[in-house]
Amino acid sequence: MNNFTGFSDLCIPEARTADLEPIIREAVELGYRNVAIEQRMDVTKGEGASNKHDVVPKAYCLKALKASFGGQIRLLNRLTVIFSEASVSLALNRSTNIRSYNVIAALPTSESSFQYACQTMACDIVTYNGGTIRMRMMRKFYYLAVDRNIAFELKYAPAIVDSSERKATIARAHRYHSYGKSKNVLISSEARNPFQLRSPYDVANLGLIFGLSEEQSKESIRGIPNRILLSAEGRRFGKAGVVIARRIKPAEDSDDYSDSELEEDVNEDDNEVEGSIREEDIDDGNNTDEEDDAEKVQPPKKIARHEQ
Repeated sequence: MNNFTGFSDLCIPEARTADLEPIIREAVELGYRNVAIEQRMDVTKGEGASNKHDVVPKAYCLKALKASFGGQIRLLNRLTVIFSEASVSLALNRSTNIRSYNVIAALPTSESSFQYACQTMACDIVTYNGGTIRMRMMRKFYYLAVDRNIAFELKYAPAIVDSSERKATIARAHRYHSYGKSKNVLISSEARNPFQLRSPYDVANLGLIFGLSEEQSKESIRGIPNRILLSAEGRRFGKAGVVIARRIKPAEDSDDYSDSELEEDVNEDDNEVEGSIREEDIDDGNNTDEEDDAEKVQPPKKIARHEQ
């Protein structure tokens, strides 16, 4: 399975290939490694659940863009589902086109649909638009989404263009902080032209305005999007994602003894050996003295014969 690395921008709206090329070229120059092209599907009227045909549009063809950039950047397909009722699951489960998308984003328009997206829906991102940006959330369902590894999105390009959108975006970001301490928050651009894109380091500084800490700001454009992409691959192909990495051999083995421990053991053994040697020397000395005394007490046989 692919291991996603580098900076990611998971929201570039769908457009013609000629219009997307300068945006992606700018993203490459700014240092992004993963970019998702967003397509939207609106089922708020409930038409998707009743139709028999596949209501999910076909994924945007990325062959021309991939050929023009030659592997400099990884291009992905994203589907944003706008819904108000849980019946959207009928249309999604019946669809065959949905498997062509790398990322699925949920855009709920009511509180009940927000609860469904956080608790049950098979999605990767919970996002918003201009009409739902001020929608009320609940802390319980926020943490349910975090446990399911679902991210909450913030978009900075609309905040750059419009002052009212800027206020609403900052308000939603602070709502993320009050409900869930800004956990699993990712920042995307939703840029419609190259001038609305910002470098990853500028976006990380922008995260401080959105109420994120320094570490959360860095993770919102790198760690969290890459983790979401990996879990999305697992959702598409199986129940779990597997990453194969080369194991790095540790510098020192924890089972080995340290130099100080080795010296202590050797010194103790040496002391024991020296002590045993000294005892043997002492015993040998005592034995020689006793033998000398015995020789003095018992005269030699030759001398005894002469005396007789």
